[in-house]
Amino acid sequence: MTPRTRKLAAALRRREGSRPEARASLDARTLAALARPLAVVYTDTDDFTRRVDRHGMLHFLMVFARGVRTLRQVAARHSGRLVKVEADSLLLAFPDAERACRGSLAMLEALERLNRGRPASERLAFSFGIGFGEVLDLGRDLLGLEVNLASKLGEDRARRGEILLTPHAVAALPPEWRNKLTTSGFVRFTSRPMRVFRLAHPQRG
Repeated sequence: MTPRTRKLAAALRRREGSRPEARASLDARTLAALARPLAVVYTDTDDFTRRVDRHGMLHFLMVFARGVRTLRQVAARHSGRLVKVEADSLLLAFPDAERACRGSLAMLEALERLNRGRPASERLAFSFGIGFGEVLDLGRDLLGLEVNLASKLGEDRARRGEILLTPHAVAALPPEWRNKLTTSGFVRFTSRPMRVFRLAHPQRG
């Protein structure tokens, strides 16, 4: 348990023991201590279940570990950090939405280089979801609505090699990056429909 995780656990115990009318001020102090604006990137591995069925879990883990080592370094070059590996997915944090987009494009290119000359069973492809907003940064985990939305986009909506963004991530981008986006329909992950945006690779459209 990290110091930030312990702080959150203590805050939740205080919240549970407090009167309902006192919880807003408690929440404000907790968020001031633990929350900050971050861009969140959530990836998902293409065709994970079929790959494991076809080649075995250990073979997949070998290929996946190779990709994780590479992408950790690529993300770091864009001020990103790998927060955690969750099954066949990665959760990464970047200081802002622009660097999250640059980092995601760079990770796509790194995977292409990593795959060159390898047999099909050893190639790796990801889909990406990007969110931006106030999140609880616990060091080894991130919690918040934009984290959830990024994971839903990366896992459930994005296709192989596709980068999808939430509206809050788009709003946090400078104009020259917003001009690179196309709309990709709507999803209903919450009570309201949410427009989805797609970032195209500049060389491939």
